[in-house]
Amino acid sequence: MIQIITYDTDKYEQYSDVKFKISKLGEIQALDDFEICIIDLCNKDIWRNDGSQPTNINCYRDLLTIKEAIISSSISKIVIVLPQNEDFYYDKDYRNSRWLLSKSIQLKDNKSNLVKIIDSNLVSLEKVKLSFEKTKTFIDTKCIDADFNFNDYQEDKFEALTFSNTSNKITTIKKDKIFMTTLKILDDKDNLKIFIDNYCKEKQEKEEIPDWVRNIKFYNDEQLKKDKNDNLEKIQNLKEENIKLEEQLDKNLEYKSILYTTGDELVQVVMSILDELLDYDSSQFVDEKREDFLIKKEDITFIGEIKGVSSAVANKNVSQLDVHVQSYLDKLQEESTEEKVKGLLIINHQRNKPLEERQEVHEHQRNLATRNGSLIIETQTLLKIFEEYKKGKLTKEKCKKLFIDNEGLLII
Repeated sequence: MIQIITYDTDKYEQYSDVKFKISKLGEIQALDDFEICIIDLCNKDIWRNDGSQPTNINCYRDLLTIKEAIISSSISKIVIVLPQNEDFYYDKDYRNSRWLLSKSIQLKDNKSNLVKIIDSNLVSLEKVKLSFEKTKTFIDTKCIDADFNFNDYQEDKFEALTFSNTSNKITTIKKDKIFMTTLKILDDKDNLKIFIDNYCKEKQEKEEIPDWVRNIKFYNDEQLKKDKNDNLEKIQNLKEENIKLEEQLDKNLEYKSILYTTGDELVQVVMSILDELLDYDSSQFVDEKREDFLIKKEDITFIGEIKGVSSAVANKNVSQLDVHVQSYLDKLQEESTEEKVKGLLIINHQRNKPLEERQEVHEHQRNLATRNGSLIIETQTLLKIFEEYKKGKLTKEKCKKLFIDNEGLLII
């Protein structure tokens, strides 16, 4: 059982169960009736002094009583929870027909007196010094705040128990059966439990299991081992399957990159999609810094531009494609060769905007592409065609037919 000794018992309604006894500062129960006694110095009303200086507290006699009990105690572990940075009010004065404490100082600015008050009235601190720095200390999975830390103490008399995260400031020290902490372990019942379980309870060591005991077969040992191995195999299979799924998700992200990328990155992914849709190997294409791609099929040659732009589709984008198409037709004429040629402008326009915020391709650009006999394909449209192909709803032949039969803007 645990006794919490505090100035204000109303604060501890959450602790009202058989594991805890809540006692007022001046009405303590015998310490050795409890495994652990916690002395709460956090209440702001403790830090009051009628005297003219902040060198002692009004309830110091209650602390002296507890000090005597600690000295005579031989069983109970004592946990002293130091205050956070409260205001220390002092210098009682009669003003406006009433008595009041006329001055105040924050405990962070009164650290030496704070240590002296505890040292004189409660437990010997052996030249312990405090620093004010807000920190966080992790105990298992709990993160616990503190305003102060122990920046100096006699290492031969105290043991450091808890340290702040990253900064490694000491937030709990121990001397024999007495623990002192600056952590806010009393604001949350879970914080207190995890602190006590980790530092105040004796950890019983289990006797090591002999090998010969492990070799004895009992009841359903064999079946349990078999089930365990089966589960391990299933887990391994699931891990491998998840790796494959993750690879596919990454591949899908790569395909979706045509909705926001530009330059070579855009060209590379678009070409991988076109290669699959049109059953082609674009690695044979020689880039002569004219068109972005030239795909020759038995019945059609596709001349293509791939663009990623922040603006809407412009006339120059459509016209540039037509320049490449006309240049290729001139080349065919010089070689006395005939081919059916189709220009494709694959464009990722307004690429920095979500799809729903992008403006539609304007009628001017659609009409210009129709006049040139070419086709504008937005990257979101190409991605949708590729998705339908992957689902088995479109064949390679139907994809090619979509590119051949349509002019202006491809809409599906």
